[in-house]
Amino acid sequence: MELSDLPKELLEKILAFLPVDELVTVSLVCSSWCDVIRTFILPKHAMLHVRPVHPVTHQLIAMETVLKEQSAKPYPWTNVKITIPNEELPSRSEFVQFFQHQGHALKSLSLQCIQLTADILEVFRTLYNLESLCIVSESESLYGSAPANVEMALTSLKALKHLKLHLPSYTILRSVAFLSGARLVSLSLERFEMELHHLKPLLNDHHRTLRELTVRVEEMKPLLALLNSYEELKLYRLNLKSAGNEDDFSDGLIQLYDRQPQLRSLTIGSELSLRAVDALPKKLHHLQELEIIAESINNCKALSELRHLRRLTMCLYDVRAWDETVQIDGVTELSLAVTFPLISPAIFCSFPNLHRLYLEDVDDDTLMRDIVVVRTLMESMRGVRVLDLENFVFKEREILNDGVLRFEEMDNLECLKYSCRDMSDASLLTMNLPYLPVSNALPNVSIKGISFLVSNCPLIERLHLESNKRGLDDDALKLTTRKLTHLRRLVLVNLRALTNVSLDAIVANCFYLVDLTITHCVGITLEKADAIEKLAVVKSLKNLIYS
Repeated sequence: MELSDLPKELLEKILAFLPVDELVTVSLVCSSWCDVIRTFILPKHAMLHVRPVHPVTHQLIAMETVLKEQSAKPYPWTNVKITIPNEELPSRSEFVQFFQHQGHALKSLSLQCIQLTADILEVFRTLYNLESLCIVSESESLYGSAPANVEMALTSLKALKHLKLHLPSYTILRSVAFLSGARLVSLSLERFEMELHHLKPLLNDHHRTLRELTVRVEEMKPLLALLNSYEELKLYRLNLKSAGNEDDFSDGLIQLYDRQPQLRSLTIGSELSLRAVDALPKKLHHLQELEIIAESINNCKALSELRHLRRLTMCLYDVRAWDETVQIDGVTELSLAVTFPLISPAIFCSFPNLHRLYLEDVDDDTLMRDIVVVRTLMESMRGVRVLDLENFVFKEREILNDGVLRFEEMDNLECLKYSCRDMSDASLLTMNLPYLPVSNALPNVSIKGISFLVSNCPLIERLHLESNKRGLDDDALKLTTRKLTHLRRLVLVNLRALTNVSLDAIVANCFYLVDLTITHCVGITLEKADAIEKLAVVKSLKNLIYS
């Protein structure tokens, strides 16, 4: 039996294992696959972004036209994101008709709007099967006018399980009766600090079903007291942030540990005391993801008791007292930021099974001045698959030291993001990674270094060229685009030697380019419309910034 002869139900299950971004390509194999993918799989798994920009030509299109076309589609989409570019669109008949045709089929809806208005809320009456709602407002006004009769417009959201609001004002929550019939599982309230008297009625109604909570408040202590007051609250993911500058809230946080021992993911976006950090391994035995800010960690050995911990993010002031004998075996993803100018290399020895390492940007140039730290870091990370050093302070003289492990000696490395503050041709001459996708920012290199890089790292997918002081010109870009056949993201910023010839090189060679940024390159003189028309030949191009 041929694969094409399988029943559609089996074919759907097989094809559903593919990444969403590959489904459109696979749908071109034959008509039966196309029918299954476009009728059953894409509507269930892919997000349709309805926006006023053509994905290939990047030309502006009237949203009324786009919505009218989508309303006539032969199949319903269950996951839709809509960008509302102006305040007039929600009052147009095409906007209303889109939701009349598709509203009942929507399971997930994400709206990006200037301001939440009564016209937008009016179409919510059709969303009686909606399970996930996300609203993002671009308005900078903290005290926008509240739409009238909010609760009347939203009473149909009985199936809602996931609510995410990214609004300047939470006046929408002053009356939460419209959600009383829903059973919220996850709630995310971001952007501005949430007032507790707005949050409390919502938690009163849904604390029995709530499993995930993300909220930002003015003070942490009153919020913790509120969460601890619910006997039936059972959270698995908790993300709390506060404005800071508050009294110690350790007692309330430790009490929360006791009441929520089943927590799997915990993020606290406010500085913790040593006591609150030390209590973590004693209380939360099932924790899988942890993100904290702390001055230091007094007892780092206790972290090894978190046997289920897989992802750890720490922003610490001081790690000089870290014990190198500590083994935190379960962690496979580590993000670390240390603000004290001297760092102990011991912390890099505590994660033997690390697959992904991200070192965050730090302000002090003296952080990595100790060659022992650099050598220990590179040696301990020999088994890492994804290494992100792009936002960390390395000096070229340290990474090129004879005692430091070379990137090509890291046998398991699959993706590298790497940049030195003073990267020059000398750094690139050490790069010999023919089978590795690399991302680099190259401010101080010449065409000699570029030539060596693109010849020895042909699988580079992301390249950032900015404010180059060595006069990178059209010949360098032509060489780069011709050699890097897998290039998907290219950023060109403030490169004054480039001319319109560089655009021809991109069109001729970059067949798989997805993202392109060209800005402050004064030698490229094409008008925006002409540049867009020329670059429209690159059919894979989805995101273009040209200025």
